[in-house]
Parts: sequence; C-alpha cells; structure tokens
Amino acid sequence: MVVNKEFKHYLYAFDLSMESTGLTIFDLDLRTPVLVTSISTSHLKKSATHGQKLKYMADEIIKIGKLYPPCEVAIERGYSRFNTATQVIFRVHGLINYLFYNYPQTYYPPKSVKESICRGDATKKYVQETIHKVYPEVEFANEDESDSFAIALTYLIKNNLIEWNKTEIKKKAIRKRSNKKKDEGN
Repeated sequence: MVVNKEFKHYLYAFDLSMESTGLTIFDLDLRTPVLVTSISTSHLKKSATHGQKLKYMADEIIKIGKLYPPCEVAIERGYSRFNTATQVIFRVHGLINYLFYNYPQTYYPPKSVKESICRGDATKKYVQETIHKVYPEVEFANEDESDSFAIALTYLIKNNLIEWNKTEIKKKAIRKRSNKKKDEGN
C-alpha cells in the first residue's frame, strides 16, 4: 500500500463528556491507532463555567488537529439520562459539531458500538477486554479512552475498512501486556 505522507487521512472518534472526553485517532491509510487520549477538565477550578470548560476542550482539540488533520469524525450518539446532565453533554456535542463542521460526522448509538465489538449488552469492561485481544499494546487511562477506541473500531467495521470476526476474537486469550514498572521493581 502506498501512503501519501503529505496528506494522511485521520479518523477522529469521540466519547463526549464535559468532564473527560475520550478521543481516539486512527490513520485511515494504515488502519492503525495513532493517538488514544482524553481531554479532562477536572484540573480547572470548581468555579469554572461550562463555557470555560468548552473553551479549554476546543483549544486542546485544535492543537491535536494541527498534528493530525481530520477527514472523518465518529461520535457516540447522545442519550437522555438526567435532564441537566444531558443538556450539558449536548453542549459538548455542539462544540464538536462546530469544530468539525466541514468533515463528515457519523453518530453511533451506544448499543450499536457494543454490538459491533462484541455484543449489544456487553459491559464496558468486556468491550475493553475484547479490544485488548486484538490490540494488546493499546493502553487506556480511563473508560472514556476505551469507549472512544470502540467508537473508532465501529466506524472501521461498519465501513468495511477492517475485518472484525467477533467469533474468532472471542476465542482468543487476552495477551498480557508487559508492565515495565512492575518488571523494574523485581
């Protein structure tokens, strides 16, 4: 496969939250993850307004966008839980819709994401374990990061960009990742 180094195609996959937005970026040419991170506003003062948190998130996403220019965006669809919390999360959706207004944006319901990876009623932990069977080298600092990774995989699977055989993956044992800190202590 020939890859144009001057213009890479990056998929941005978001698990949106006002407190910690998960973001996974895949290189669509190589079909490999290049960044798994989360943008947390927990370090801001307790008195920070939603506007200040949104501004911080926008600034961080713009910085990342300069390193990895997006061409596609996948987002977990919002859902209603508690009225106030739902309204706050939809502000983050609006921010992402605005920042990526000129790129295709695909929304996936949470159940559809789980179903693509393993099964629709799976727990977050089970989805993460399934991902680690195929991507043992990827480390997640929190559930927001693993959720965004699952959203990226859902996009790749549904667009036939990767093969994902749930039956074969289920049979695989989880490969242990080396823990350098643990190894250094022995």
